[in-house]
Order: sequence, then structure tokens, then C-alpha cells
Amino acid sequence: MTATCRNGPRNSSALGAEERDIWILLQSVSPKEAAIWFADKRDAIGDPEFRAIYLEYDAAFDRSPDDPRLYVLANRGQRWLANRPGRPEGAKGPGQDPTIAQLVATSLGTWSPAWDRLTQIAKERKAGQ
Repeated sequence: MTATCRNGPRNSSALGAEERDIWILLQSVSPKEAAIWFADKRDAIGDPEFRAIYLEYDAAFDRSPDDPRLYVLANRGQRWLANRPGRPEGAKGPGQDPTIAQLVATSLGTWSPAWDRLTQIAKERKAGQ
């Protein structure tokens, strides 16, 4: 379902459904890990820049995978992660169990070619570091 926001159409139900499924999966597999991931998300959502990136990611759902705005969004997300407030320098993402992180990463549905492209851009940049 497409809703309209100040910046145009967006599919909040797509991102919301995907996140709900991830939280259910995490809670089922490892309640302890789910609590860590949830606390991390709650902390991040308190940052206005993260919220803006989150909404832009949601808005990217219907874009073409060739849309140049995806590179801008990928850059913005990468900068935020690198400079995340309240996270010690060099700290990685939430949770300690790499198996759980892999489960989450491989359980994400292919919702959008643009979202797939954003993931690909991130992987390419990580490999180039």
C-alpha cells in the first residue's frame, strides 16, 4: 500500500512488514539476540538523521535500481554508520552471534530491486575497504 508523505509516495507497509518479520524471526531463534538488536534499533531511531535515512530508504522502494539517488542514500547511510552517535569507535552492529546476523541477512525478502541495489552497493563498498 502506497501512502503519501511530504516528500512524495512511500511504501511504509513494505518496510514495516519486513521489519516485523525480522523481529519475529529473531525472537523465535534467540530472544537474547533479539533484545540486543531491538535496543540498538530503539537507540538509533532516537537520532533524527537515522530517522531521515530510514524514511528515505522506505521511499526508495519503488525506484529503479539505476536511480542515482540510491548512491546518495548509500553514502548517507555509510556516513551515519561510520559516525554513529553513542557507538564506540570500531564497534560493529548489534548482537554478537554472526550466525544470527547471517540468518537475518539471508531471510530478508526481495521486496524491491532498488533495495537489492542498495544492499549490493553496500557490499561493494565493504569489499573495497
